[in-house]
Amino acid sequence: MQEQISQSTKEKAQEIARRFGVEVMDDLRDKSNDEVFRFFGALVDTGLVVLHGTNAEERFDKLEARQAKDTTKKSGNKKAVYAQDGITIPLGLAILNRKYLKSKLKDASAGWTSVKEKTTFEFSPNIYELYKSGDPNFFTDGYVYVLDKANFINAPDAGPEWHSEVDQDPVLAYRVSKRLAEDIFRPDSVREYGPEELQK
Repeated sequence: MQEQISQSTKEKAQEIARRFGVEVMDDLRDKSNDEVFRFFGALVDTGLVVLHGTNAEERFDKLEARQAKDTTKKSGNKKAVYAQDGITIPLGLAILNRKYLKSKLKDASAGWTSVKEKTTFEFSPNIYELYKSGDPNFFTDGYVYVLDKANFINAPDAGPEWHSEVDQDPVLAYRVSKRLAEDIFRPDSVREYGPEELQK
């Protein structure tokens, strides 16, 4: 089963893309960080879309509902597509090289908290140590998907997180640069937590 994209959402998102001089499926790695933030901010400000970040080499034509493992809240432990109504977390997830971290570290955990529009990424001690070392593989280029918000639910316990229990066709999809880490994963936006304290 799969939700349909509303025509009005698609048209508005495409109009914003044209205004910023980008295509429907495009590579934003030649854009400055500020341009990327402004573009995704303009999309989210419509109130019509949510964003999903994936650290992968390939672009997916469809996002499949997958089993999440967030035990801190009921809505975070479903077989679903998860997305955000802000830009920091999806952009961060798009460039955080989780595949590399899983291959290099055992029992590593990463998550985040958002309080009054301030996002803090939380790493277990082993990931935090790797982050502080400046490991060149910690971040890689990834994708951000723009999804129709009308197909998603925002549970009472979920904060800025939205979910849909059916597969989703992206309205737009963009390749983004790991350079975004300079602004997203600043030292004042990253903390070391014990595994039991992590949100995700």
